Amino acid sequence: MYDSTDPTRIPRVTAALQRAWEGQPDLTLGALMGVLTNRGIGWGSTDAEIVEELARMEAEHPSLLDATPAHPYLISTTSPGRLVTVTDGLVVVRDSERARAMPALWRYDSLRRTGPGRPLVVRDAEGIEHRIGVVRLITRLDAEAAPRLSGLVRAEVGGHMWLVALEGGARVAVGRRIRVWEPARRDVGYRAFSWERVLEAREGAEMVVAPAGGGAPLTLGRVERCVLIEGES
Repeated sequence: MYDSTDPTRIPRVTAALQRAWEGQPDLTLGALMGVLTNRGIGWGSTDAEIVEELARMEAEHPSLLDATPAHPYLISTTSPGRLVTVTDGLVVVRDSERARAMPALWRYDSLRRTGPGRPLVVRDAEGIEHRIGVVRLITRLDAEAAPRLSGLVRAEVGGHMWLVALEGGARVAVGRRIRVWEPARRDVGYRAFSWERVLEAREGAEMVVAPAGGGAPLTLGRVERCVLIEGES
């Protein structure tokens, strides 16, 4: 319990503020205070309430990640610009500067301890380390709060995005639009289209999508893996 007359509480409060701010270093202090205000923190809030809210902010955007994160995270990097999702022993790497570039999907063993301003180094299942830029922001993904992909209608997508790996090496990104990459001998085919509903997207089954505007359902291929790669902000 925090005693408002106890000066030793001050380092605990400022340490919580520092961790939350280091998790979102692009924010100014004024912007960070504005976020706290929007979350209900004001003049009448106790130090304990402020620390609790700062802890929630830190959980959403941690300042540090250990070798094997307990939750799925989306990590954005610079130099180069990448969007990296780590979840359930898998890594998805997307090029944030080239939307048409095919996402990579592979198994990983561990991360070097990282956070905003630190390099992102991921060791794959074969023990090879991959440096994937410098971390800008880490965002925790709430997979339990995400809608199911099978049966999903486009109006329910929100800020969510999934990557579906199909047999034969094709990849499908499902967001506000559906994008499909199909490797060929010398290049990768790419197409994008609007959609109305994901009729089926279970692992081991054919992925079937109803396109926008009606028409016959599209069968994209047999699903090997489905991964949530973005969530609501």
